[in-house]
Amino acid sequence: GDFSHPAASVGSPARRPSRRKLQRRRSMLPRSQEFPPLQLGEEVGEAAVAVASRPTSALRVATWNMWFDSLEAPLRPAALLRELLLHAPDVACLQEVVPGFATAVRGCRALRELYDISPQDVGSYGTMMLVRRDLRPSFFSAQLPSSMGRMLLWADCAARLPGLRVVTTHLESLNSAALRRAQLRAAAPVLRARPSSVLCGDFNFDDTKTWGEWRPEVGADSAEELENVVLQEVLPDFVDAAGGLTFDGETNPLLVKDPGERMRYDRLMVSAVRGSRLRASGAALLGTEDISADGVKPSDHNGLLVDMAVALAGASSELPLMLRARQPSGPGRRSRSGLQATALVQRSPIAALFFERARAFARARARARGR
Repeated sequence: GDFSHPAASVGSPARRPSRRKLQRRRSMLPRSQEFPPLQLGEEVGEAAVAVASRPTSALRVATWNMWFDSLEAPLRPAALLRELLLHAPDVACLQEVVPGFATAVRGCRALRELYDISPQDVGSYGTMMLVRRDLRPSFFSAQLPSSMGRMLLWADCAARLPGLRVVTTHLESLNSAALRRAQLRAAAPVLRARPSSVLCGDFNFDDTKTWGEWRPEVGADSAEELENVVLQEVLPDFVDAAGGLTFDGETNPLLVKDPGERMRYDRLMVSAVRGSRLRASGAALLGTEDISADGVKPSDHNGLLVDMAVALAGASSELPLMLRARQPSGPGRRSRSGLQATALVQRSPIAALFFERARAFARARARARGR
């Protein structure tokens, strides 16, 4: 059946359940994490139109830790996927994907019409990528030094933006700074092999503070002592696209236990080496709104959506689509995703063909729903 969910803004605010009640709700769910079939024809049809109209001088990548917990499954993962489709990324990188959800995603015909999906096994929980099909991606993976089965997953693109490599990972959790350093070192050669590379995922450390420093018994580290310095040591030619707090106990109190834990764990790094065609032009958070009347959000993490300007190979009349985060007002055309486009471009012939196919797909879906 369809993963429908109640609107969070209907009627008067409901009393939010306690964490203990949420725990009881979790314990009633099957441990098998089985998911019913995904019914996403309408959402995919609209995303296909948005993706096809995006010029080759623009790239949109999303990364999101889904949270493997069984709390409010399948409501949360389905709502997360719907929000991703609303923003129509070219590439979506997911972490903490459980096997049942991976099966549901791969079994969704509508999704497969728009995206190629990484075939790698997610284990007990792992990473997954969805890459628009006209990028012609090939998927690869490598095991990382880890006691938690963490791996590196990436897609090499052969068309539309040939040479593009998007890499995702979930670095070691908890007090494991040495392992995270080793994992980043293992990832570095994969990233340097292609000038136009992106690294994204859950890094499990923040750029301005250390976990627990909000507690009196822990205290703050100096800038030189922060774990974040490893990025300058291992990936000095990569630029952090920023984007805000992605794990926030203040704004997501039902799913994040400690209200003081307000961290930017989830990152997207863009290669700035000579020959790279990529430059981050805007970033926004996903999953900040409640998906149910009692205040549950899609995940304990916020997703991160990053737009990049792409320097086209050779001469081109296309102008870059520069996107910036949601603002209350300003010039330009408001997009469906809440990001603002400040330049309009003419679609390339390939994009125009894909656009027409997407429109036909959406019309067919609409006719099927009307029967």
